[in-house]
Amino acid sequence: MSRRGLSLFIALSLIWGLPYLFIKYAVAELDPTLVVLARTIPSAILLLLWTWWRGSLKRNLQHWRVALIFAFAEMVFPWWLITAAEREISSGLTGLLLATVPLFGVLIAQLQGQRGHTSPRQFVGLAIGIAGVSALVGLNPADVSVPVLPVLMVLLSSFGYAVGAAYIGKALKEADSLPIIAMSLGMVSVLYTPFLGVYWPQSAPSTITIVSIVVLALICTVAAFIIFFALIDEIGAMRATLVTYINPAVAIVLGIIFLAEPVTVGLIVGLPLVLFGSWLASRTSAA
Repeated sequence: MSRRGLSLFIALSLIWGLPYLFIKYAVAELDPTLVVLARTIPSAILLLLWTWWRGSLKRNLQHWRVALIFAFAEMVFPWWLITAAEREISSGLTGLLLATVPLFGVLIAQLQGQRGHTSPRQFVGLAIGIAGVSALVGLNPADVSVPVLPVLMVLLSSFGYAVGAAYIGKALKEADSLPIIAMSLGMVSVLYTPFLGVYWPQSAPSTITIVSIVVLALICTVAAFIIFFALIDEIGAMRATLVTYINPAVAIVLGIIFLAEPVTVGLIVGLPLVLFGSWLASRTSAA
């Protein structure tokens, strides 16, 4: 890996470990709907202007249906579900649960009838990952309860991420990635805007909440997507996905340091199981 590739890889690993901490801060004062809206509007404006200036937006407007499906699969529902779930579960647990995306990728491949492309090793990874999720929820002391519903909400988001990745992976053979993301963010902003008046806070948010929204929009969304696609150009899509095995650890460490989130037996047992299972499930069979 080149020095530039390594720098991009490290930057993205850290950036995609940040959202769960700042979502936790923001959702303490704001409704999840407003958090998603505050995150998407500035991101949409910046990326739409960026892709328009580069001339790629106009070339890809014909792919608006792809952007719409991607918006629903990756943002409309997942971002709200994740944000709402963090009202009840820790930021570290949220980040780790989202490492299950490759597990759902295997299930989606099965649903699409791609059994010939799924190896026994991937099924083993799927089983290990499920065992890890079970440990995260079940192996905890009596004074640390993990409610099931928020866990299911995050896992549903993980499934949406896998659906969106599978869909856009095929669509990007004809379309450019960044304009699709920009259009998707714009669509999410339009869909959520009618709720602005409903969930507008009665008092001014605190400084930490405002900072959290800015970080979520500018760093965790705009900068993250730009870096992600630059990383793909530098080292390829397959190697770029390795960041998904690092950012959960970043999320857990940040939660422990800044939010005093507990280190439980479930976390100690579940962390390696989920990450190893996801890594194993994401590996393809040798040709």
